[in-house]
Amino acid sequence: MTTTSWQQLISHPSQRDAESAGWRPRFFRPTREEDAELLGRLLRDEPRVQVFDTIDRQLRDLVKTRHPRRTLGDQEIARLVEEHLRGVPRLSYGVWVHYPWSHRLVHLLDEAEFVELRTNRNKYKISAEEQATLAGRRIGVVGLSVGQSVALTIALERSAGELRIADFDDLELSNMNRIRTGVHNLDVPKVVATARDIAELDPFLEVKCFSEGVNSDNLERFLLEGGKLDIAVDECDSLDIKLELRLRARAHRIPVVMDTSDRGLIDVERFDLEPDRPILHGLVGDLRPERIRGLSTEDKVPYVMQIIGQDTLSTRFAATLLEVQQTVSTWPQLGSAVVHGGAAAADTARRIALGEPVRSGRYYVDLEQIISGPEQAPAAAVATPSATPPASATPPVSATPPVSAAHKPPRPALAAASLARLPAGEAGAVELDREQLRRLVEAGVAAPSGGNCQPWLWVYEAGRLGLFHDRARSESLADFQGAGGVVALGAAAENVVLAAHREGLSVRVSPFPREGDEDLTAAFEFFGAPVSGAEGHAMDALADAIGLRHTNRRQSGRAALADEHREALAAAVRSVPGADLQLLESPAELEEVAALIGAGDRARLLAQRTHADMMKEIRWTEAEAAARRDGIFVGAFELSPADLAGFRICRDWRTMDLVRRWGGGGALEKMAHKAVAGAMAVALITMPRAGLADYFQGGRALERAWLTAAQRGIAVYPMATLPYLFARLVRGGGEGMDPETVEVARALRERYLRLFDVADATAEILLFRLSLAGPASTRSLRRPVEEVLVAR
Repeated sequence: MTTTSWQQLISHPSQRDAESAGWRPRFFRPTREEDAELLGRLLRDEPRVQVFDTIDRQLRDLVKTRHPRRTLGDQEIARLVEEHLRGVPRLSYGVWVHYPWSHRLVHLLDEAEFVELRTNRNKYKISAEEQATLAGRRIGVVGLSVGQSVALTIALERSAGELRIADFDDLELSNMNRIRTGVHNLDVPKVVATARDIAELDPFLEVKCFSEGVNSDNLERFLLEGGKLDIAVDECDSLDIKLELRLRARAHRIPVVMDTSDRGLIDVERFDLEPDRPILHGLVGDLRPERIRGLSTEDKVPYVMQIIGQDTLSTRFAATLLEVQQTVSTWPQLGSAVVHGGAAAADTARRIALGEPVRSGRYYVDLEQIISGPEQAPAAAVATPSATPPASATPPVSATPPVSAAHKPPRPALAAASLARLPAGEAGAVELDREQLRRLVEAGVAAPSGGNCQPWLWVYEAGRLGLFHDRARSESLADFQGAGGVVALGAAAENVVLAAHREGLSVRVSPFPREGDEDLTAAFEFFGAPVSGAEGHAMDALADAIGLRHTNRRQSGRAALADEHREALAAAVRSVPGADLQLLESPAELEEVAALIGAGDRARLLAQRTHADMMKEIRWTEAEAAARRDGIFVGAFELSPADLAGFRICRDWRTMDLVRRWGGGGALEKMAHKAVAGAMAVALITMPRAGLADYFQGGRALERAWLTAAQRGIAVYPMATLPYLFARLVRGGGEGMDPETVEVARALRERYLRLFDVADATAEILLFRLSLAGPASTRSLRRPVEEVLVAR
């Protein structure tokens, strides 16, 4: 046969019109003359019909089940069958069922006997009385991925007399990892394929199809037409329909059951018993369907997490959510989970239909948790009849690394003794009164610090103010040799100088005044008149900006950096000897630096130690931020709901480890791209050498630049990962970094050096974004002065 001739025989899905849409079988009862004639015509005119006649076997099974106490021999069974037939020929007995879509003609017992025999093995899991009750129940299933499994299981058990099924989609090959059907059904509507499967299981079961799915226009019809549903099963992907289905089901007092196919979660809302119950257990508040209608898959993620529960997601599901529209198009579903969930949802629906005491709530039948490894004790199933997730399901966040013995916090008494051992200061130094001291330290602690770690301890002893490095607060893999903490202390020192000048005092600052004592970062002496070696007054106008300065991560449109602002920022930085400012302003430069920063963020989150360091910085609730008064409240990141949902997923190292092993994590780079998209410039402050004294001076230059920006309404957003990652790579040989991160960092460093004029010996103080963003949503808090100041 030629290619042309066999192509002519192919029937494509688009050509199947009525045949493709058909899902109702035809019944022929030959004892009726009209049916006998139609059956004969079908057999005569339709050569494709395949005949399946097992009526004799069905009759034999029927009579055996009616005599359960007796062991029947073949002859007795044959006699009982003949008695049952009462002279009706076998070919005419019962019903012939024609399935047009498969061209099969099947000889079956008629409805009452068919149902009796097909449900015989339900006894007494389902009693005869219960089976009769279920025959009067109507169950609707919305969404036919998990929903197909639910509907087929209900049909298998015959736990409803009527099924309404709804889905607007056609079967695709990618659906077939979880939908049990044949490849011949590809491009067939899901409702049609499911209805056909049910008809082939049980041609007498009443099935109503909504091939357009359910929507605002037909939802009432789905719930009420032909009699009110007894149970609605929600398995749809459309979040607005999930909400609207529940709102209307609640209005009509119809209970709703949902399986999520993750961790075996079955969700039950007994609106029939609790007509005032908040939908989805109150997890979505007063969210309305119209607010989320038409969202992209990515933008649905935060609402999916609200509905399912952030802290109850399986590790794999959570990790995959980070890959949605990155390496996968939508969230995953496994056939095993779908079949398991379909069975659980069908079981729950049956028990509700029978009036059993099924309570509203969320129930977890987590096979991974229940069926543990050989060395672990078996875990029990988790059942939670409320909106509160089980404690055992809450994934742990990365642990905070222990403080090393070498970097224990400086104890106040030891710090004071260290300060007292300095050589006597110059005569004429003034004693600060308590209020003056408090004002100066308040200005100091208003300085920026990496992750708002506030790595300072202030000690006032014998007329000197000592600034000590509390390394335990700043220690992290990213902060090589504590340099980032020293930058923060330099910025704090700058603020103290500015505040002292505002008080009319002259100040002498001595960085690292005791050789070998790196914890004592600076000592301050105050005078009522100018003295030699005191700080100059050229930057005094910046003092009023100390209270204005803050980090602002809000996104904005891109604008050009005005010449006067560029010059003022450069002058502020260069007022510190050796400090320099480099700016990237062209679109090409900004695009490249965004890519580098994003890749650095990804590397930081996908390496266990730096992931732990970062999570240590985050405060996930306002209450936590207010209680701790350090770290960064997650709201300060100015994230979209989708990005915030993704960031919350990042808390759990197990999730990130999966993403790392999959080679994923592209979504982790998006925040940097969004941030730089609205930048006027990305800036880097440097010092020519990389000693701790240089980082201290660099911190002072940074604070001068930041205060200058604050006075001019320019938003500053530190993006510090890369410089400190490179410091460990270049000067520390990558010590403490895993090989994969070292490789990534080296590749990024090569590209970075094409943007910035730096050498291996250069101290890269801070990389940051400059923009004209609107007001920040929140500002980071500071620990109270009483907690950080020791005055003796």
